[in-house]
Amino acid sequence: MYLIFFGFFAAEGIIYPFWPTWLDSLGFSTSQIGLLIAAAYWPQVVSGVLITYVADWRVDQIRLAAILGFSAAACTLLFYFLPAHLYAFVAVSILFGGLWMVVLPLSESYLLKRDQQALQNYGWVRAVGSSAFILMSTLGGMLFTRYGQSWVPIVIAASMVFTALGCLWLRRRIADEPAPPATRAIKRPDWTRLFENSSLLLAIAAASFIQLSHTLYFSTASINWGVKGYSSTAVGIFWSVAVLAEITYFAFSNKILARCSPLPLVMFSSACAAVRWAFLSNGEATSLIVLGQCMHALSFAAYHSAIMRFIRDHAPQDIQVFTQGVYYSLAVALPMGLATPFAGYLYETMPAGSYYVMALFALVGSLLALIAYQKMRSSNHDSTNIYGRLL
Repeated sequence: MYLIFFGFFAAEGIIYPFWPTWLDSLGFSTSQIGLLIAAAYWPQVVSGVLITYVADWRVDQIRLAAILGFSAAACTLLFYFLPAHLYAFVAVSILFGGLWMVVLPLSESYLLKRDQQALQNYGWVRAVGSSAFILMSTLGGMLFTRYGQSWVPIVIAASMVFTALGCLWLRRRIADEPAPPATRAIKRPDWTRLFENSSLLLAIAAASFIQLSHTLYFSTASINWGVKGYSSTAVGIFWSVAVLAEITYFAFSNKILARCSPLPLVMFSSACAAVRWAFLSNGEATSLIVLGQCMHALSFAAYHSAIMRFIRDHAPQDIQVFTQGVYYSLAVALPMGLATPFAGYLYETMPAGSYYVMALFALVGSLLALIAYQKMRSSNHDSTNIYGRLL
């Protein structure tokens, strides 16, 4: 699992900081860049749900993740060879997103199973993935400063191949483990059971709004820092600071969740996100940027680890992978796909005020998490020993 998450987040360590700047170097506008980034999330709304639903039929989800990783690498190389036309890039972005974006829910749901069985620590594996993000964003920044932005898709594709190879290596290691009973292998999961737990659905909705509030940051931060005169190396370091804070939180996330219930942590995280966006709206000095990046531990890592624990403990067992797919489709792909073009336009029209709009989205997430928490307490009084402890 360490190799898989290292490879996946190595690719993300180039995609998030440098994909927008590479598109910018090709002559695309901020709004067009927002559209291209969003296009990669559109297909996951469908492919993430469908593929993870099939995976719950005991399809080999790790081997499937390997196939998707190799295919996504091939799609990424298409960007390198195609002429920089908007519609061609949108089409390839849709294909790329439908493949690559499903690798994480397939891998993460498998990791959560191993975490629940005490075979691996979820926080430690995610921390290794975040370390790969730091390594690649830092090294990538130096590489692109020296050799130019044209290397961006090549480095991303190489990281995707590494991820796929990690999946195959893990598949080989677990090949001797006993297979599930044949009766379970052909059982059709009942996806409607997901709708029986309103608290789980509200928690996913809360995560969706918190993620939505990050769209402006993900799509325009690197460009904004470049406009202010920061080099690609500096941009990579800024992203590394954010992920270093994320690593620190993930490393202790299991201990934190042993003392605090997930939904109050989601409320706390969304409030921190609102504060972060209000803070970044006025921050131009290097010290303010670094301080804002340090808040990534609270605005992202805190809510994500809490939601993962909540899904692990409350999703029906026969649709665990499907629930993970729904989370990434509705709480990540949908808000990123819908709001990223809007965020790019918003940034062009009101650069500072746009962050306050994101802060409002984050506060909606806090409200939804509060409602989910209250419904959980009122519907299951026997679980107050678990969910009765607030931060």
